[in-house]
Amino acid sequence: MVPRGIIVLLVCLLASPTLEAPLDAEMGKALFERQWVAAPSSTYSDDGLGPIYDARSCAACHAGGGAGLLLPKPTVGEGIVIRLGGARGEPDPIYGFQLQTKALAGQLPEASPGLVWAGSADGLRVPIIERGTLNYGPLAPSTFSGLRRAPSLFGIGLLEQIPEKEILAQAQRERRVGLSGRAAKLKNGGLGRFGWKAVQPDLVSQAGSALSRDIGLSTSQFPDPWGECSAAEKSCRAGPHGAKRGAVEVPDILRNLIVAYLRALAAPQPRDAPRGRALFDEVGCNACHATLRTADGKSVAAYTDLLLHQMGPDLDDGIGEGAARSDEWRTAPLWEFADKLARGGLLHDGRARNVAEAIKWHGGDAAAARARFNALTPGDKAELVKFVEGL
Repeated sequence: MVPRGIIVLLVCLLASPTLEAPLDAEMGKALFERQWVAAPSSTYSDDGLGPIYDARSCAACHAGGGAGLLLPKPTVGEGIVIRLGGARGEPDPIYGFQLQTKALAGQLPEASPGLVWAGSADGLRVPIIERGTLNYGPLAPSTFSGLRRAPSLFGIGLLEQIPEKEILAQAQRERRVGLSGRAAKLKNGGLGRFGWKAVQPDLVSQAGSALSRDIGLSTSQFPDPWGECSAAEKSCRAGPHGAKRGAVEVPDILRNLIVAYLRALAAPQPRDAPRGRALFDEVGCNACHATLRTADGKSVAAYTDLLLHQMGPDLDDGIGEGAARSDEWRTAPLWEFADKLARGGLLHDGRARNVAEAIKWHGGDAAAARARFNALTPGDKAELVKFVEGL
């Protein structure tokens, strides 16, 4: 039996091929929060989970659209995943690009990892992944592993609207002042802008990738019904899935509703802190945490240039992704800062517990700005931090 909610959705779609944006976003929100179930199921439009996966819904990792929650207990929970790969961006031959930690009945998860925070001599903390038993064999010798925290999604639609020529112009501006920032040029000719390493060009691709890797759901862009299971994981590939008669588990029309919801998530309104903003610019943080513009000239105060930057050996986890080398990261947007702190930490793996710690981890292109921040008086440091925390 098809659930009543899905019947209502289909009636709306058939009655109005070009839905009004608010209705699209509202239905997309319901899909974003949907708890997917194993196939076969009487809830035909809800099944297809797994066979191995990291979460049962998009909202499990992005509750309310915010950043992933870092749990205080020593475990890798929903909201943070373990990325795998080699220095040239190659996946592990067995486990692929991501370690799936949950499984349907009768299936084995790839691993049940733990997470330990180790302190360093300078008071910082470093995450140590305890992979435990790997259920499908050892990782390749060239495979590295690293944590990736689910980012906040508020305002993400504005980042999609920034023209490629604006991103490329920003890269030229930065090269003139000696920075290494470069656009993430993808194999299809487009520019990457989403993900910690700028591996996806738009929200359609980003949503499809997350549905596949995190939940094990197929889309037209990622059509494998078993998600990321490799040929070596034979029991996973033979497991149940929700793709019927050659169709995918999440058709374009449903995936696009999720994207409509993402595009509708409003950008946060920053708190006014003029002295801190002036110091932010004076120190040079704004060279990379820049304000770009959409095609109609609208400023996008996300404080990111959407470029890849070399960030030094302390943030190099050995994993290349897309166009990014292992020591390169896309400049992270700074808005929703208070939410990120409240949910457990900053940077790609949540290791920084406050703004000052995040700055300490910045090397490479950011080393000069870090040195200027360290030279500020305590009062000026506090003003700059107040500005950033209000974004």
